[in-house]
Order: sequence, then structure tokens, then C-alpha cells
Amino acid sequence: MKKIKILGIGQSMRGDDEVGLEIVRRWLDSHITDFPVSIEAEILESPGLTLLGEIAGQDAAILVDAVQSGAPPGTLHQLSEDDLLNFGEGTGSAHGWGAAETLSLGRQLNPEDLPEKIILIGVEAVQFELGEGLSPAVRGAIPKAVEMINKILWKLIEE
Repeated sequence: MKKIKILGIGQSMRGDDEVGLEIVRRWLDSHITDFPVSIEAEILESPGLTLLGEIAGQDAAILVDAVQSGAPPGTLHQLSEDDLLNFGEGTGSAHGWGAAETLSLGRQLNPEDLPEKIILIGVEAVQFELGEGLSPAVRGAIPKAVEMINKILWKLIEE
């Protein structure tokens, strides 16, 4: 049986950076029993290198996080691991040492431990002020992001 892990990445109470956490919470509330494979879903606050241990041994991983690329706020991005590594200088996660750098390091150190398939759902974020909530455009993208998780899951299951 395939093992798939969904990780919401971000920081609570830090504006749009919380969106990955909220999307996975909403997915858990409504979809966890709908799939014929082993799916784990977790919330990770600023995971850093912990991300590698969280996805080790999985067949696939879906990461959900706030990103900045210059696209309009609330835009959804679906990126493969290769896409993420090439997402562009000056873009990426809101956490400094982001998923792209962490995955690259993991592929160099222990490639056999990481999932064959890693997909990032990135939500274009606009504000990261401490103590702030989600901006309206980012909040509005949450239902579509939850549906995107489902579509990706079905595609992974069918492969």
C-alpha cells in the first residue's frame, strides 16, 4: 500500500505564513477517510531540517506552504520538487531556509530516504506581520487549495 504524507508548513500568528497550516487543518476536517491508501497529515511550524525526517520512508509527500514569487496574492502554485528547486532567486518559502534548500540537502545526504514524488502546493502570500491573520486573498484561496490536495492525491493513487 502506498504511503503518502501531507504537511502543512508555516507559522501561526504570522499573517499569510499560517496558510499552509490552515489548509491542512481544513483538509483533515473533511477528507481524511476518503482515500484507499495510507495517508498521514501533520502541521509543522517552521520545520527546518525536521522536514526531512517527517517525509522519510514515504512514497510521496505533499507540502503546503506560503510562497512569494511576485504573482497576485492568493495564487495557487503546484510545483514538483524540480520546479521548487528552480522556483527562482528571491522567491520561495517565507521561512528563510525553505523547503527547496532542505530537500536539496536531503537529496544529497540520504536520497534513498526521501519520497520518490514530492509536490508543493504554494499559496502566494503578501503579508507576514507578527500577530496578524490571513489576508483576504490568501484566505479565499483555501478551499481551492484543499481541492488541489484531493486532485493530487487521486493522481498519486492512480500512478
